[in-house]
Amino acid sequence: MKGASDMTIFDTLTERFSDSRFGMFYRQYQTLILCAILAVFLGSSWLGNVMLIESESKYYNPLYDGTFTALRYASYAAMALCILCALGLRQYRLWPFVIYAAVTGLVFFFSRSTEFMILMLAIGSMAVLPRKTLFRVVLIIQTAALTIIPLFAALGLFPNVIMDTQRTRYSLGFTWVTSAPVLFVFASMLFLHLERKRLSGWTFIFLLQLATALFILTDTKMAFFTTMLVLVIAVIWWQKPHWLNWLENRWVKLVILWLPVILTIVAVLLAVFYTDSGFMARLNGMLSGRLANAAEAWQKYGLSLFGQNIVWTGQGITYKPSMHYLYVDCSYLNILLNYGLVFLLLVLYWCRQVVLDLYRRHDMLYLAFFVVILLFSFLEVRLANPLYDPFIIAAGSYLGLAARRKEPLHE
Repeated sequence: MKGASDMTIFDTLTERFSDSRFGMFYRQYQTLILCAILAVFLGSSWLGNVMLIESESKYYNPLYDGTFTALRYASYAAMALCILCALGLRQYRLWPFVIYAAVTGLVFFFSRSTEFMILMLAIGSMAVLPRKTLFRVVLIIQTAALTIIPLFAALGLFPNVIMDTQRTRYSLGFTWVTSAPVLFVFASMLFLHLERKRLSGWTFIFLLQLATALFILTDTKMAFFTTMLVLVIAVIWWQKPHWLNWLENRWVKLVILWLPVILTIVAVLLAVFYTDSGFMARLNGMLSGRLANAAEAWQKYGLSLFGQNIVWTGQGITYKPSMHYLYVDCSYLNILLNYGLVFLLLVLYWCRQVVLDLYRRHDMLYLAFFVVILLFSFLEVRLANPLYDPFIIAAGSYLGLAARRKEPLHE
């Protein structure tokens, strides 16, 4: 009887909210509200990712930092409110939401990671937003960030710092030299996907020129080669789409479905068995010390179920060569160390659902792009970063967090 009573109370509360003036207003303008909040979240995060926010550097501007910090925190509060409103409108499915809430609470308790909480707020609040709409908002903000921040750096409004003593690598206004070229990788994939029906030769020439300019200014080889791969895939799809049909081979499909798991196992094995000699030492040198850093982090922190509080060292403009650098760039290992095995399994399941959804839609172009993201994330910690990867913001939709709705077959 108590369970029935509790359910009656919940029913009453949700009915009252749905019938309230605020509830009806929110339901009517929900898509617009969510788009605005997502734009503020991403926009303020990117504009808060420039040299002016580095508190220990000579470029620090407290007014600038305070303004965009306030905007970001306002977007976090708004996302939390949207989750409550969606609960009031019964837009979540019971068990997926219970799992989402439990994982969020447990991982945050053990990791004390504000980045994790922000990610989960974004996933939960945007779960009810149609994916095509979400992707378009993300593309607009990513394009704006890639335009405004380097432009302001060129005009001297943002510091354009040379971030390497041995190579000329410009930050282009960002806090890290790889930010712009890696963002360009993700924005290019999203643009080519959303604008697939309007592609032309000039589109590829323009993207190639931008990628080359970013490479010359930042000397980020991996991002440049990845962008070239993305453009080659898009050109193949544009001219000879049937050439991508091999992705539908059942054995290829099986490999792609298990690819995130395979990459995770490889990352863990390399960290556990790394030795600073022979082939592994040479491979570590080719990967800019990533293997050694991963091995050191694994020995220091190891495996946990729900994550742990880790303070990485050596990031940002305040880093000095004399400082000890420790950071894990592999997304799969980084997620495991920071947020634990349970959350990593949820991430791997989300990757599987994305792949299955793309196969269901026969969207070989975006499937190929997602495979590129999975492979790229083995060397870059971007897989679960909402500023770069639009798929992670839409994770709630792919995991069935929100009540079922019809998504168009070609988004």
